[in-house]
Amino acid sequence: MKTEDINKLFGRINRIKNRLGIKDGAGTSWDCSLENGEVHKYTLKGIKSPEDVEDDIASAFVWLWSLKDYIKKSIKDKNWVECRVNANSYLSICADLANGLKHGSLDRESRSGKKAKLGKLRYKIPQTAIGKLAFGAFDVNIDVKDAQLVAWEMPILDEQDNLIGDAFEYLDHCIDEWELIANDLQKGSL
Repeated sequence: MKTEDINKLFGRINRIKNRLGIKDGAGTSWDCSLENGEVHKYTLKGIKSPEDVEDDIASAFVWLWSLKDYIKKSIKDKNWVECRVNANSYLSICADLANGLKHGSLDRESRSGKKAKLGKLRYKIPQTAIGKLAFGAFDVNIDVKDAQLVAWEMPILDEQDNLIGDAFEYLDHCIDEWELIANDLQKGSL
């Protein structure tokens, strides 16, 4: 495996991360059934759909975890990478997330010991981001005029659904750690 291949993979990961920074989109809608049988529809326009955001987060974690295999092919001491991953809580969580996403659940033992999984994406929409808010008898329509003001959160949860952290923060930490590992690799000391 060449350094060029590892750099290409970092490029792919950075493109995914850049897409996560683009918040404009067609929007989304969902129904909510009340106990009395009424169905209310909620529509959110002018922002990226949760499915698109979730796809990019999942792709980022899977590709980040793939870096381990790329790097292992570049060095003689394969155990060195495993030790670095196991010593870093962010990369251990990344391993759990990526393997759970790829296989539908963790087939192997949890590397982090927490059986980490992604929770449900949440939007925080400040009033200044809203262009129009309309309430109907059975519907609510929100038009976002400035999607860049919207904040996203995606919790990372353990097997008991306790909060471990935020996926966006973990992505940043994982990228930073893999860059440190790749820099050590490029120094040629391995």
